[in-house]
Amino acid sequence: MLKQKINGLMPLTIAASGSSADMTALQAVLAGEVESYESKGNGGTAMPTIPNPLNRKSFIVGAKTPTGRISCYLNIPHVKVSAHYNEIIAGIVGTFDAGYDSTVKAGYCTMKFDA
Repeated sequence: MLKQKINGLMPLTIAASGSSADMTALQAVLAGEVESYESKGNGGTAMPTIPNPLNRKSFIVGAKTPTGRISCYLNIPHVKVSAHYNEIIAGIVGTFDAGYDSTVKAGYCTMKFDA
């Protein structure tokens, strides 16, 4: 998959299937900054309408290190209404990276606000 940014604005995702040579050829003809990435998985069920209200959750994810703390912000646009806080935390702690440019796994996850 490719993500295209023009003038640093609104990335557009291009879902294309093909060999690495095909993707390289496609990337060569796209304008602007192009980032190539691989989908690691997918799932869930398609939603035909936008939920009202959205069950948005925001978290601070991070870890303590010998040199201090590293952390990042995680925003989930809509969480299933049936999902509990403990289930969400269990899926994040020890799985997600604690920072944007770190491979240290998250040691904590704190809800920032409930929107």
